[in-house]
Parts: sequence; C-alpha cells; structure tokens
Amino acid sequence: MASPLAPTRNACGGARLAGGCLGGLLLLPTFDRRIIAAISICIPAYNAARFLPETLDSVKAQTFAHWELILVEDGSRDAAEAMVREFAASVSQPVRYLRHEMNRGLTATRNTAIATAHTPWIAILDSDDVWTPDHLAVCVRHASAGAPDLVHGGSRLFESDTGADLELRAPDPQAVAEFPESLFANRYVIQPSSVLLAKSLWQRVGGFNPEFSHVEDREMWLRCARAGGRFVFTGRETCRYRKHAAAMSAQSPAMAEAAARVYQQHLDWDAVPMPLRRHLAAEGWAAAARLRCRSEPARARIFFQRACAVQWRVKWWLHGCLCATAAIVRRL
Repeated sequence: MASPLAPTRNACGGARLAGGCLGGLLLLPTFDRRIIAAISICIPAYNAARFLPETLDSVKAQTFAHWELILVEDGSRDAAEAMVREFAASVSQPVRYLRHEMNRGLTATRNTAIATAHTPWIAILDSDDVWTPDHLAVCVRHASAGAPDLVHGGSRLFESDTGADLELRAPDPQAVAEFPESLFANRYVIQPSSVLLAKSLWQRVGGFNPEFSHVEDREMWLRCARAGGRFVFTGRETCRYRKHAAAMSAQSPAMAEAAARVYQQHLDWDAVPMPLRRHLAAEGWAAAARLRCRSEPARARIFFQRACAVQWRVKWWLHGCLCATAAIVRRL
C-alpha cells in the first residue's frame, strides 16, 4: 500500500492548473517539472506585504521539498503579488497566486486555496506566521507512520513588534489522553499554521465555515473530530504564531459570541460528558453577554436568556432583566 504522503499527479501531469477559475489567476512559469508535489501549502493573504517575506522564507527553508504553494489574496492590493513572483523565481516548486476581487474573509480565502490544491495533503500557513525548517518533514513523518487525517505541531506565540517569545500552545499529555473532551473544552489547542490536513477530511466536513470570522479554527477542528477525523500531535514545536496585541481587545466581544455559538452547536455530542457540554455552553453565553452589557444591553439580554436555557442560574436571569431595563431606558 502506498504511503499516504506519496506524491500524486494531477490531470495536467504534475503541471499547475491551466486556465482561470478565479479573477486574477496568475500562473508562475518557473519550476522544476520533476518535482511532483505531495503537499499543498495554502496561504490566505490580506494586506500581507509587511510580514509575507518572512513567511515565504520559512517555506523556502523547509527540508521537505515536495510541495506546491498556493497564495490567495483576499481583495487587497499591496506588494504581495510581486513578492510571490519573486519567490516563485527563487524556488523549483510550483507556485500559484490567485485573488478574490472582493474581500470575502479568512475562512472563504482558506477554502479557495484548498479547493484548488492538487495534492491529498494541505499545509495551512497564515501570511504572517513562520515555520521551523523541519516543520513539514516532522508532519510528514507522523502522517506516514499511521493513518491520521490531521497532524499538527506545537506553536510558540511571539510578540509581533518585539519578536519576544510568549506562550507555547500545544496539548499536554493529559489533554492528548482526554481527546476529544479536551478539544471541546479548549484544553487541546491547535493553531491553524501548525496543521497538515488531509484534503479528504476537509471535503468530508464541508471546509472551513465562512459564517465564522472568529474562532473559525476551533469550529473546524470540532467538526473534523465529530466526523471521525484522526488527530496526531507531533510533540514538536515547529510553528511560530505572530500575536498582534493591538487588535485583540477590540475583538473580544465578537470572539466570545463565536465561542458560545461553537459550544451551542455541539451540545448533542455524546463523546463529551453532558454536564461539561451544558456548563461550557451556558458559561460561554454568559461571558458573551457580560461583554455586551454596556454597549448593547438588548443583545446581552438575549445571550443571558440563552445561557439560562442551557443551564439555569438566578444571577443570569437577574442580569438579563437589568439588561432589558437598560435597553428600554436607552430607547426613551
């Protein structure tokens, strides 16, 4: 039986896609036709020029060479296309640049890149993150050792402005042993740029959900696990995830609401104990409500109601009443 990472030819005999399926499809001509990709590196990009060179340098440094690169620009117009052209001229692997003429968001852009991939394996890489030189090699080794659908490494967060290392995001042995409960409880953390994903699993679950602009990665991994996807952690720290501190606080209310929606949609997942499902879903809605109390009391009231519907708490009911009163006063 062939290795799951065995290179496969596409309909063009290994050459890249011929003809355009999206606005702005750019076919970059310089690559070694003897290299048949086993992995498609998929990069969504939006105003990416500032950090993209460092990201592409980390791809070029990979010790595993059988890849193609697909970058999809999501409606922005900066120097990314020129950077991709320059990169393509410096490597022997296939490189493709595509673009959305209108901005469609991160999840839709990831889906566009993955949909056009010619290979059975997808390496996700955001346009501002970087890999260690052995990232793909380590993932390939673990993918070839069994029959997983999703392989991932650990990720080190680093401060974008200073480059200082922050926290390590990787599951500990207990989280691995308690999978998928730990995944549901957000104790098993997977950064998208650390993932090698079987395209067949992406197809099985319908891809990333464009209805989520926050926590879209967790939403995806949970659907993958519920669909029977087999997860493997490499035990290695092979990804560096850039943290943009200034953008995080303003997005907190939206992120909390999205997290609550994720818990809500998996309330019927029997693989996770019912008390934990109900507790995390209810706490999620209550957290989203607290972040909206001052700015949007009417919306906060709805979230407190949802929390009470999952798991009754007198304090949430009272907070909901106070929010309802505040919303009425605002309309006077």
